Amino acid sequence: MWKKIILGILIVEIIISWPLSLIKKPTKIRLETIFYPVTQEENWNFQKKLALDTSRIKKFYYNKTTIIKDRYFKNLLVLTDLNNYFFSMHPREDISGVNYRFKYPFWTIIFLVLGIKATVKNKKYTWIWRLMLFEMLVLSFLKQMDGWDIILFLPISWLMILGVKEIL
Repeated sequence: MWKKIILGILIVEIIISWPLSLIKKPTKIRLETIFYPVTQEENWNFQKKLALDTSRIKKFYYNKTTIIKDRYFKNLLVLTDLNNYFFSMHPREDISGVNYRFKYPFWTIIFLVLGIKATVKNKKYTWIWRLMLFEMLVLSFLKQMDGWDIILFLPISWLMILGVKEIL
């Protein structure tokens, strides 16, 4: 009896936390991609990289696609950072225009780890990993991922629910 009550409370907490943060603080969902004109700061960093490297390969490696590649990998690394989902990117400097919102309570990271362990043992849940990877690779093309990253809510929550079931 108590196990079912605790299971229900934990599952409700996991399921309502992220959508509740979007309701409390709505976001403007935009379809802008990382393919926008180069900013002055990005151009400055690009020029510094060019000046520091004295080899002949720099003309091949440091080209205009380097800026796009850096934007993509920056977004991908933010999406793969557990700090983004459980600690609202704390501690991190405040970046204007970027809203690192509360997604899950910090203590639910335990359930995520246990859910990952459960999926490694049981091969029938590999679809979760494929879905998460595909979603992260696609979302990394967006300039602002806030609001769009709710797409990752399903697989992450599913992993946490599997972790709750592992404990109980």
